[in-house]
Amino acid sequence: MGNQRKLGAVLSYINIIAKNLVTFLYVPFLLRFVGQSNYGLFQMTNSVMVSLSLLSMGFSSAYVKFYITYKVNKQYDQLKKLNALYLILFGGISVVALIIGGILVLNTGAIFGRSLNAAEIRLTTYLMAIMVFDVAITFISSVFDSNITVNEQFIFQQSRQLMQTFLVPIICIPLVLVGVGVLSIAITQISVTTLFLIININYCIKRLNMRFDFSNVDFSLLKDLGIFSFFIFLNQIVDLVNNNVPNFILGMFQGAKMVATFAIAVQVKNMFFMLSTSLSSVFVPKINQLVNLDKSKTVLTDLMIKVGRMQMAVLFFVLGGFIVVGKFFVRIWAGAENVEAYYLIILMVLPSIIPLCQNVGIEIQRAMNKHIFRSIVYVIFAVVNIVITIFGSIYFGLIGASLGYVITILCANGIAMNWYYSKKMGLEIGRYWSETTKILVPFAVATIPLMFVQNSIVVNSFTRFVIFGLVYSAIYVAFYLKFTINNTEKQLLLGFFKR
Repeated sequence: MGNQRKLGAVLSYINIIAKNLVTFLYVPFLLRFVGQSNYGLFQMTNSVMVSLSLLSMGFSSAYVKFYITYKVNKQYDQLKKLNALYLILFGGISVVALIIGGILVLNTGAIFGRSLNAAEIRLTTYLMAIMVFDVAITFISSVFDSNITVNEQFIFQQSRQLMQTFLVPIICIPLVLVGVGVLSIAITQISVTTLFLIININYCIKRLNMRFDFSNVDFSLLKDLGIFSFFIFLNQIVDLVNNNVPNFILGMFQGAKMVATFAIAVQVKNMFFMLSTSLSSVFVPKINQLVNLDKSKTVLTDLMIKVGRMQMAVLFFVLGGFIVVGKFFVRIWAGAENVEAYYLIILMVLPSIIPLCQNVGIEIQRAMNKHIFRSIVYVIFAVVNIVITIFGSIYFGLIGASLGYVITILCANGIAMNWYYSKKMGLEIGRYWSETTKILVPFAVATIPLMFVQNSIVVNSFTRFVIFGLVYSAIYVAFYLKFTINNTEKQLLLGFFKR
C-alpha cells in the first residue's frame, strides 16, 4: 500500500498539472465562444446545484471510518452489510436530490428574477435541469468512489481522474463549436459522470471484489453513522458557504458578469485546494488505521508535520510564482475585464494555506471522533461569513464578497482549530508550526525582491513572464534545498528521481 500512496500522490500532482493546463486553455475558449455573461450563468447555476451535495450529510467520510474498523477487526460479513446499506442510503439520497432539484428548476424565475432577464432565466432553467440529474448520478457513484479510496487504490483513482480531465474538453469543445452554447458544459458534465459511474462499478465488483448483503442489512447502524456524519454534514455546509454562497450573492446583487470574474478567482483558488487535498487524501486510510491501532499522539503529530511540510512547500511555491507573474497571466488567460481576479486570488489563498497544510489534522479528528467542536465553530463562522459577504457584495463588489471568507478562515481555522488540536486532541501543535513555518524562508526570499524589481520592470510580455517565472523558481528551489529541506524530504526526492 506504500507504493499505492507514493505513486498515487505523484499521479495526483500530474493530474493537477494536466487539469490546470486544460483549464487555462479551456476557460478562455468558453469565455470567448459562450460569452462572459453566459459563463457567469453557468457558474451561478453550478453554485446552486452544488448545494444539493449537502444531502450526502457526511456519510462518505463515515464509510471510511466504519470500513477500516471492520477490516482491522476482521468482520468481513459486516463489510458486505455496510456496502449494501450505503447503496440503499445513497440511492435514496439520489431520489431526494431529484425531487428538490425539480422544485428548484420550476422556481428558477423566482430565485434569479431580480438580476436576470427572460432569456437568461430560460437558459438557467435548462442548465439546472441537466445538472440535477448529474448530481443524482454523482451520489450513486460516491459509494464506489469511497470503496476505491478505502482500499487505497490510488493509482486507478488518479488515472481515472486524468482520463476525465482530458475527456471534458474533448466532448465539450465540439458541442460549443456546433452551436450548443453554454449548455455544452452541463451536457459534458453529465456524460462524463455517467461514464465514470460505470467504470467505478466495474472496477469495484470485478477487481476489488466488492460485495453486498441486502438480505441482512443492519439498519440499526444508521444511528451510529448518523451521529458520526451529522457534524461532518455541518462542515459541508460551511464549505458550501465559503466556496459557493459568494457566487450566489453576487448573482443576486451585482449580476452575471461580476460572478464570472469571481468564479475565475475561485477556480484558481480551488487549484490550491487540489494541490493540498491530493496529498493528504492518500493518507486517510492510514490515519484511520493508526487511530484504530491506538498509536501515540507523537506518531500522529509526526505524520501531520511530514505531510504539512510537503503541502506548504508546494503551496507557497505556487502562490509566490502567482504573486510574481499572476497579473499578466490573468490578463492573458481571462481578459483585461477579469484582472481584478488576481487580487481576489491572493486575498483568499493566503489565509487558506493555514487549513490547507493541516488537512491531516482534520482526518485525525474524524478518525478519533473528535470533530464536533470543529463543526460547531465552523457553523458559527458560516453565519458570520454570509452576513459579511452580503454587505461586502452590495457596498464593495468583488473584494467585499471575499472578506467574509478571509475572516472566517483566519478566526476558525487559524485560531480556534489550532487551539483545539493542542489543548483537546493532544497534538504537538507548537512543534508542528516550528517545523512547517521554515518553508516561509524560500517563499519570502524568492517573492519579495522580484516584486520590488517589478516597480521598474513590469511583466507585460510573454518573454518577461517566462524570465521572471524561471528566476523565481530558481531562487525558491535553491533556498529550499539549501536551508529548508529535511532528511525525510531528501529521501523522498531521491527516491522519486530514482524511480
